Amino acid sequence: MYRIKNVLAGLVVLCWSATLTAMPVHPAEQVVRDTTTQVFNALDDEALGIRKDLSKLYALVNDTVLTHFDFQRMSRRVLGKHWRKANSDQRSRFAQEFQTLLVRTYATALLEYSDQKIAYLPVRKGSRASEAVIRTEVRPPGGMPIPIGYAMYDGGKDWKVYDVSIDGVSLVINYRASFNSQIRREGLDGLINKLAERNKAQGK
Repeated sequence: MYRIKNVLAGLVVLCWSATLTAMPVHPAEQVVRDTTTQVFNALDDEALGIRKDLSKLYALVNDTVLTHFDFQRMSRRVLGKHWRKANSDQRSRFAQEFQTLLVRTYATALLEYSDQKIAYLPVRKGSRASEAVIRTEVRPPGGMPIPIGYAMYDGGKDWKVYDVSIDGVSLVINYRASFNSQIRREGLDGLINKLAERNKAQGK
């Protein structure tokens, strides 16, 4: 898949470098900053234990970062027409396995983190006042900046992520292409079963 781990690694480092600014921070950006700070504080406190027991790392990711993702909306967008045709059980199973897949991938990215600088770019407003794209650049030492954007919407109580893009490529669209190919070969149940097998293997 197209640099999926880099996409998720970008989430890891968003608040690693705190850039002070006199301008008020957009509430969606504040969610990203606060959440990532929470992750790194926990990692600093429990680094040794987390490396010895990945289940702790998975729990940390699931309880902090990924609570700000709308997996139902992401699942609908990823499956597209297949979501509309799916029954309630298939939708529930897919959303759960898709969430677990992102937790496992993101947790792996955490362990591979290396020092990178983050620049926050001006927030891009969506077509509605309740939507925004948080734009950042991940700047690795000696490397080219990697633009990463987080499409978010105001869920009422909190801003939620419903897509992530890197170098202009959408995470949802990238997964959609891969999943569509598998669905054509094995059907939706086949895809869900493959995701479940992969998640189980990574959870060992």
